[in-house]
Order: sequence, then structure tokens, then C-alpha cells
Amino acid sequence: MRAAHRGGGRITVETVYAGHLRGAPEAFAVPMTTVLDLDGHGRIGSDQDQDQDHDSLAKLLTRSGLPADWTPPTP
Repeated sequence: MRAAHRGGGRITVETVYAGHLRGAPEAFAVPMTTVLDLDGHGRIGSDQDQDQDHDSLAKLLTRSGLPADWTPPTP
């Protein structure tokens, strides 16, 4: 986690998502931001869906040395 900010009824959390995809020539590290909505009592009411987190699969794949449109092979 790099930073967290609270404003109004929201918290944003800035992180770095890092790892190594099996079969990829390199490890990856990409910045990511998650938005949390607070309920009326200052508690986390909801986490926006993963699809709404501000990250980039294409960037993750590219930094892993894979094509931006790569999909894992079917077993």
C-alpha cells in the first residue's frame, strides 16, 4: 500500500500489485487504486467491484513480457 485518502463518503487506497505469472518471462508491478464507499457510520459499506478498480490488465501483461491481449492456454 502506498497511500490512503478519505474524502466525504469515500476512501481511496493506492497500492502496487506485483507478482509473477506462470510462463511469463518477467515479474510485474503495476499501480492500482481501489475505491471504498463508506456507510453513514464511517464504516466500509461497499468495495467497488474488481472490474471497477483502476488497474490495467494490459499493463500487467506487458510488464510481464507477454502480449497485452494474452490469455492463458486451455488445459
